[in-house]
Amino acid sequence: MKKTKKELLFWKGLTNFWAWLTAIVFMLTFFKIWDLSHLLTNITIIYLSILSIFTGTKEYSRWKSGKFLSKYHGEVFVFVWTILMVAFIMISALNPDYKVQSQYTATYLSVLGIFAISLKSKTLKIK
Repeated sequence: MKKTKKELLFWKGLTNFWAWLTAIVFMLTFFKIWDLSHLLTNITIIYLSILSIFTGTKEYSRWKSGKFLSKYHGEVFVFVWTILMVAFIMISALNPDYKVQSQYTATYLSVLGIFAISLKSKTLKIK
């Protein structure tokens, strides 16, 4: 179980790092502070891949071990990405100079999907 916990901590840390980096790059690009639009596709693919690996590893551990309890709350990620999405949409609605990048929309929907699948897996395991 110790090895599993170490592995999950590794993926959790890597996921957190890439989540924050991705969010910062999206904000810098959206607010035209620094044009990093050439990085958006790659950074999105990296972040969503690492998030998927972490979630898959976590769910596998949950199903493999009856004692596994996740202390990692995906709701926080969903909340942060939702606030950013709403802010981006509202700002771009008020000012057409600001545009929501398609990579951001894809990231937001992917985070929601990964969270929904993980939540369903957790619910099924509890039953």
